[in-house]
Amino acid sequence: MLSDEKSGQELFVINDDLRELIPHFVMHQFEELEQMESSLEAGDLKEVGRLGHSLKGAAANFCLDPLCRLGMAIQDVSKLGMSDALYPLVKKYRFYLGELKIQVS
Repeated sequence: MLSDEKSGQELFVINDDLRELIPHFVMHQFEELEQMESSLEAGDLKEVGRLGHSLKGAAANFCLDPLCRLGMAIQDVSKLGMSDALYPLVKKYRFYLGELKIQVS
């Protein structure tokens, strides 16, 4: 668990109309996360930023505000070329997806 997250507290407010679609979203986002991690390791910050932008939009469509804000942060930090600052954000992305997967299980 990340230091700024509280145990036992749900991170996401999930719209009941969208709940059945969330597992597909999570599966796709894990694939995008793997691409993001590979791109970050390769130093391709443009691709990391593109994937952050994609996360921001997809999460907004599902009203998943924490992931939307994280996608925006990843996009912005990528544009600034701050690769060292991206590692904790990408780690948080993995944590959030894990929590979301648990929350909809």
